[in-house]
Amino acid sequence: MQLLDGQLVLSATDLVGYLACDHLATLEMGRVAGLWERPHRRDDPTIELIQQKGDLHEAAYLDRLRAEGRTVVEIRKDNLKTGDALRSAAQETLTAMREGADVIFQATFFDGRWRGHADFLFKRPDRPSPAFGAWSYDVADTKLARAVKTGAILQLCVYAGLLAQVQGVEPEWLTVVTGDREEHRYRAEDFAAYFRYIRSRFETRIVRDAADPAGAQTYPNPVDHCRVCAWSPTCIQRRRDDDHLSIVAGLRRVDTERLNKSGITTLSALA
Repeated sequence: MQLLDGQLVLSATDLVGYLACDHLATLEMGRVAGLWERPHRRDDPTIELIQQKGDLHEAAYLDRLRAEGRTVVEIRKDNLKTGDALRSAAQETLTAMREGADVIFQATFFDGRWRGHADFLFKRPDRPSPAFGAWSYDVADTKLARAVKTGAILQLCVYAGLLAQVQGVEPEWLTVVTGDREEHRYRAEDFAAYFRYIRSRFETRIVRDAADPAGAQTYPNPVDHCRVCAWSPTCIQRRRDDDHLSIVAGLRRVDTERLNKSGITTLSALA
């Protein structure tokens, strides 16, 4: 989430993060508004190792595609921090699509509101499109995990929606290449309704609270996403300051809600 040319620009990461934690959207909007800063992430060897292995997995898959004799066009992704830079990368992607590249690596899309960076676009010579005539493109991402997660599909749906705007036809397949090098293909239309619902809910939330993020009625309840979230130290401190029930080891969210309904809202009250 960022401000570009005075416009709030959203990404697939923002949407997936919102689905994992509603409070994350509040924190990111406040950061963009200048109300607070994102904490500096402490060095975490585990996270760094995962990132390195993810990059190696992506590079290995790219080498495999080149070894198969496919023409690959790589889109520059560095320093896309301005609207002009994003539009330039999106135009570069469009040019590669018009020229019929077999594979487009790090494809960039930008419609003024949403930005997207798909790991791969694959040419479909058997599926015509209004924009390119005899061919169109499908979208794919590499993920280090060996199982496909909901967030990965939702991320691909963002890219698919942006791709559809460019080529004039919805892509047929969403592909996730997992860490075991298996390709998992899903029909885009099977997830389209769910994606539209989540995106609409997210955009409504952004419009409602962007003007006053500090007034958003959200709370940093612990969720699975906390393990990889840069905001985790801020949220942990907030719960400690509030003497929140989540401090109790092993206490589930549903247990906290039941205790709250009984008037027990702090660790001290529970004690």
